Amino acid sequence: MRPLVIAWKELLQLRRDRLTLAMMVVLPILQLMLFGYAINTDVRHIPTLIYDQDWSAESRDLARRMEATGFYDIVGYVKTYDEVSAALRSGRARAALVVPPDLASHMARRRPTTIQLVVDGSDPQTVASATNTAASLVAELGAELSVAASSPTGARPSPSSPVIAPLGLEPTTWYNPDLRTAVYVVPGLVGVILTMTTVMLTSMAVVRERERGTLEQLIVSPIRPVELIVGKILPYVAMGYVQMTVILVAGSWIFRVPLVGSMPLLYLLAFVFISANLALGLFFSTLAKTQQQAMQMSFFFFLPNVLLSGFMFPFEAMPRPAQWLSQGLPLTHFLRIVRGIVLKGATFADIASEFVSLAIILGALILLASLRFSKKLD
Repeated sequence: MRPLVIAWKELLQLRRDRLTLAMMVVLPILQLMLFGYAINTDVRHIPTLIYDQDWSAESRDLARRMEATGFYDIVGYVKTYDEVSAALRSGRARAALVVPPDLASHMARRRPTTIQLVVDGSDPQTVASATNTAASLVAELGAELSVAASSPTGARPSPSSPVIAPLGLEPTTWYNPDLRTAVYVVPGLVGVILTMTTVMLTSMAVVRERERGTLEQLIVSPIRPVELIVGKILPYVAMGYVQMTVILVAGSWIFRVPLVGSMPLLYLLAFVFISANLALGLFFSTLAKTQQQAMQMSFFFFLPNVLLSGFMFPFEAMPRPAQWLSQGLPLTHFLRIVRGIVLKGATFADIASEFVSLAIILGALILLASLRFSKKLD
């Protein structure tokens, strides 16, 4: 009987903890929606460039066929390999179809023709999907041309009929030619680990002050809310840099991850990302009443970051609403920055849009945390 009384008491206490009750209901629904709707390993709508050196009816037909599959979204036409490289570095495109200048003439003369597909190898899942689909498409087109050339009337071709040489596809993988998973995962771990630790550390900052009774000292002090938020962020920025350095050095030594780009640029842009996560943690601390609630909110935020940011699953495979939601996550933009610099040697011009997005998120989070902090006791 007494265990039932204790159980009833726990239920009463749990009923008063509205935040925990809300998370118990929302978390399963969120997980169901993320895993059942937003997560998809079938990569479609890959941003693709067309480097058409032939400008013939045949090359335009090939581009239309690629887009009709639903696996490729034609985002533009370029005229040089330099433009292809710039688009892949910035993330504007993930693949590029390179049509040779003699495609139409070789097809008319029944000569072997090879089409090149350049793929961003920083995401192995995208490489497999882009390459396999393009290879099947080119093989199908080559088979159609063979039948049409050998039997224009549609009759069964005779053994002596000339058969056109099929089209060939030459896949070329940039930035990770060996398709090693570690090259893709390790740079992403920089953002994931920083998100997990920095948000959790600072989410308990104001709550800890309240539980220890030192919040009164801050209340009677002349410090402003913005100054308090900035002051609590700065010490943890240094800790974030230490973690970042450890991951990059260990990844380079142990997993042989190439560090291609500018490390000073990466560290400079990482300041905005680390600060954004710390500001978010402080915002959580202004909402929570206990350190346990603050930690629960941190874990609640961590799950969609890992699933929607592009760390585990290709960004292009997610539905449009999930992609729009992920744009509000700091990790989404930082993953593009760190992978662009570390693996592709991206410059600031290549990733300027991601930096602007991070800066906007940082400003919004600092503003929210400052507004939530009230210089009075409840």
